Amino acid sequence: MSWHYSRVDHLEPKATCIFCGRALKSLKGIVISDGAQEAYAGPNCAKKHLGPPEERLLDVARLALLVVSPGDPDSLTPAPDDLPPHSGPKTGAQVAKVTAVPVPGIDPVIQYLRLRYEAMSGFRFQKSVWLTEAYSAFQADGELDEFVRKRIAGTIRNAAEQKTVFSMRNIKHCIGFDHWLREAITHTHPDRREFLEAMIAKLHNRWCLTSGQIAGINSWGQGLRKRIDDFPHLDVTSFEGVVVPDFMLPKSKKI
Repeated sequence: MSWHYSRVDHLEPKATCIFCGRALKSLKGIVISDGAQEAYAGPNCAKKHLGPPEERLLDVARLALLVVSPGDPDSLTPAPDDLPPHSGPKTGAQVAKVTAVPVPGIDPVIQYLRLRYEAMSGFRFQKSVWLTEAYSAFQADGELDEFVRKRIAGTIRNAAEQKTVFSMRNIKHCIGFDHWLREAITHTHPDRREFLEAMIAKLHNRWCLTSGQIAGINSWGQGLRKRIDDFPHLDVTSFEGVVVPDFMLPKSKKI
């Protein structure tokens, strides 16, 4: 079995290192893959068995911080790096462990491709024919040819200029909300998950939520914080000004 580095991500409860069996107690850690399955590895074991990574690992875990509200009374000041002015960190004693890891200096074209294919499972329109071909080429060769690179860079630039849901910023926010909604669902009894599941379905369909929907999640979170004190207050302006393309709207909503 040949393992390779995948990303830095949130750890599941009771996660253990696949190589030594040691419990991994930090909030996030290294995810490795053999192409068919994924596993966790401690930093020392990962370096011993896989060698140092050829590039900085994609830090998916950090994206959850981008959608935390600055109005959360329990929040501390976030690390400046890649966080927009209205962002805040997770709450409580866990903050130092999460924010201590710097944002990876990863190629933005590769980052965009990997975020869409590795961190947006379940999102409608997550994939396209040509992006899938590009991602397959990246997986096989570890790089992209110049034509494909320029095409992805053009997609990133146009989405940013037009402020569509496909912009890098919005994709990061989608991944952040997806994380917190899944956290909320995990800590909610199956009989009471209907609202949260409806919100995650809307997020996956339109790649955004309204300020009212986010406010509803925050109201739900008040009760959730009684059981898990690090569930944050989410920023209701996270998707403000984002444009949803006509083809993503229900027929009745198209103008």
